[in-house]
Amino acid sequence: MSGLVSAEFDLVIVGGGLAGASLAAAVGGVGRRIAVIEPFPAGDERQPSFDERTIALTWASRRVFEGLGAWPALGDDACPITSIHISDRGHFGAARLTAADAGTAALGYVVPARRLGAALAARLDALEGVDLVCPATAERLERSDGAVAVTLGDGRRLEAPLVVLVDGGRSTLGTEAGLALPLRHYPHKALVAVVGIDRDHGHRAFERFTEHGPLALLPVTGRRMAVAWTLPGEVAETLRTAADDVFLAALQDGFGDRAGRFVRAGGRRVYPLSLGRLARPAAARVVAIGNAAHIVHPVAGQGFNLGLRDVAELADLLVAAWRDGEDIGADMLLDRYAASRAAQTRRVSAFTDGLISLFTSSGLGPLRGLGLAAVDRMPPLRRFFLGRTMGLAGRLPRLTRGLGAWTRPRQAP
Repeated sequence: MSGLVSAEFDLVIVGGGLAGASLAAAVGGVGRRIAVIEPFPAGDERQPSFDERTIALTWASRRVFEGLGAWPALGDDACPITSIHISDRGHFGAARLTAADAGTAALGYVVPARRLGAALAARLDALEGVDLVCPATAERLERSDGAVAVTLGDGRRLEAPLVVLVDGGRSTLGTEAGLALPLRHYPHKALVAVVGIDRDHGHRAFERFTEHGPLALLPVTGRRMAVAWTLPGEVAETLRTAADDVFLAALQDGFGDRAGRFVRAGGRRVYPLSLGRLARPAAARVVAIGNAAHIVHPVAGQGFNLGLRDVAELADLLVAAWRDGEDIGADMLLDRYAASRAAQTRRVSAFTDGLISLFTSSGLGPLRGLGLAAVDRMPPLRRFFLGRTMGLAGRLPRLTRGLGAWTRPRQAP
């Protein structure tokens, strides 16, 4: 649509990363015209959906990608997690959670972000009704009766009854719409990498709490594990640029040898850690989802999965509203969406922040040990914990119940 100065759509999505592309894939084949505005084309190193991170998906999120038709494209790159070992460094007690406890084939999956992004891009290309406006930046919003317009950096103007912001925690349009995300920054940062190990991981993940926060090891394909290590900022930056042998020695010392010996190190990145949640992720004809609506600590791998639940809930409401001839930007519908997400986002935010407070408090070691031992020895408690962390608690929207998206194939030219 490069030659258009102005265009009307049924829905405009600002942000074509993993969450934005997932929403477009969920509703892009129902006979409606959807615009997805994205600054960076696929493959650009600035596009986080195509970087070298790994993403931990819950069982419910696997269902979402199955419903979107994107799961088969991942193939063997989706490494299952069949058990998790949780421990507290320097204290007694550990908890072991398995897929058998949950009654599922896996607790979750670890997938390269690049593969997820590519699978979604291929899915969008196969659907009718999705226009990818890229590269393009959304500069400002203008509301009128019954519609909202997004003006792009090159002067083009896209209009729709509803705009969905999926452009992260620093959304300038969110601020303009009254949806600025309040953030509290943690004093530590996350160092992430992929390391090689000297033995098979057996699809087991580890969450080891240290005095600074969690050190997570997640299985990926081959004899490799993804590392997410919470550290003081200066330490994280030092280890990011350290020689491989120095980094591997520090990791071995910090984690121990339960996963084997760390023998290779891939590229390392450091990310800030924050907590934030919009009390109401909607304003007049604008709704925020994903990291534009909430950011949580990566402990227990809840962040992206929480955004996918946003996608599934909003897709349910949008398709039902279109079917019934309702205005998708009406306050009543946005109120329903906000209410449907309030409890889970509040619970996940409190859960992740509470874990960090609990496991970084020096005087609570014995209490933490008793808690881990109780989870380890009580099957009902394990099942309750897993139901929450796997996204299977409460009322489930269509996609998280394993049902397909509302799509139809693109017609051949």
